[in-house]
Amino acid sequence: MTSIDTKTLNSLATRFKQLLVDDQIAALGYLYQELGSSLPSIATPDKVNDLLNMMGDMREGSQIEFMQDVLNDRTTKTDEVSLDPHPTKALLELIPGDNVEPPLTQYHKFSPTERLSFWSQLASKMGDEVIALPSDYSLSPEATELLNSLKSLDTDQTVDFLSQIV
Repeated sequence: MTSIDTKTLNSLATRFKQLLVDDQIAALGYLYQELGSSLPSIATPDKVNDLLNMMGDMREGSQIEFMQDVLNDRTTKTDEVSLDPHPTKALLELIPGDNVEPPLTQYHKFSPTERLSFWSQLASKMGDEVIALPSDYSLSPEATELLNSLKSLDTDQTVDFLSQIV
């Protein structure tokens, strides 16, 4: 177990946020896949499952855009709900009383624990219900260096790091 201080974790989080957003998505995917079962189990609240299901219903381009918006911490972007392309179903989605909040609004209301749960579940669904990283995607040298630095963290430190970036 390695002793890493808060300043070092903050530095790693800053380096992560300086990566291109696609490298951030890929790095998160690789990190969660690599850690897998070593991360503590986090219960997945219903609202996290609801957002994951909504994301699974999105077109692939919208899924990527949503992940990019979350990691870019977009809060001022118009957050729209994608309606079903079938006119009758779209009309039903517009009927008052459904009160479905846009995806970014839902995500921004999550607690830090719910955000960790969201990304953990999202990583496990990549390639199945959610778009996967392209098989030929290669991380930038900066992202690779950051992932190598993160390997020295113990589980608690990794959770602290993830809490800072999601």
